[in-house]
Amino acid sequence: MINWPRTLIQEITTRRCILFLGAGVSSSCKSSDGKRPKGWGEFIAEASQLICDEENQDIVRHLIKEGKNLLALQAIYSEVDKGDYHNFLDENFNNRTFKPSKLHDLILNLDSRFVITTNFDKIYETHCLSTSQEGFKVVTYNSESLVDEIRSDTRLIIKAHGTIDNINKMIFTRSQYHKAKRDFSRFYEVLKALFITHTVIFIGCSLDDPDIQLILEDIHIIGSGNRPHYILIREKQQNVYRLNDWRETYNIRALEYGPNHDDLVTDLENLLEQVNYKRSIQGNG
Repeated sequence: MINWPRTLIQEITTRRCILFLGAGVSSSCKSSDGKRPKGWGEFIAEASQLICDEENQDIVRHLIKEGKNLLALQAIYSEVDKGDYHNFLDENFNNRTFKPSKLHDLILNLDSRFVITTNFDKIYETHCLSTSQEGFKVVTYNSESLVDEIRSDTRLIIKAHGTIDNINKMIFTRSQYHKAKRDFSRFYEVLKALFITHTVIFIGCSLDDPDIQLILEDIHIIGSGNRPHYILIREKQQNVYRLNDWRETYNIRALEYGPNHDDLVTDLENLLEQVNYKRSIQGNG
């Protein structure tokens, strides 16, 4: 069971904590026929099959095997038929049969003012907009109103790499990332500011995932080691040297749950209970 740091509980209680959602949150969902959204590894492997040229497909498979997922995604985008590519993304990120999970409920009930996600699907935002009494707004990296919304008291879901609603603006590859960084530099300045002024918890993320790597590449997790950010990972998923590297390089401390994925739900239920108690006595409800 996770021994939640007291300072982290206080940050969440006072809504000075940002919840950063990765693909693992979406993967906790199930469709009516019991299927789950694909994880990054399965998604990239299946996308590589869209490449018609067998030699180039073998090259991409080798890149995936070497863990060079960003380069593999760039190659896939360059090689595949754009119509096939568009349909593949739509099939994977616009499947409305996936229902929100208990994990989505807990994240919603933690009631963070800011939730950032690199997920393209709309599972979490649809859940918030349909069930919560609070006002939510969804903004993407290219939104002109982002700064104004951050200065308001609205609860925001910030889609850092875009949304399936606008496939042409989704950030998948390194070149797309650098283009977005050039054309929408203000967003990345805002992102840095949020990481400086808030504690961030990565949920359902792997620092090896290409979407998270792109974020870390720009931010380098600014801040003092006395005020770390956090990532929730299954126990024994990473070795001690990797965990130390995350802390020294990115100022990220790992909080381990497990041994099963379902144990994360239990730990978050415990966290929510402590947060709700502190809010009740501090008047932060």
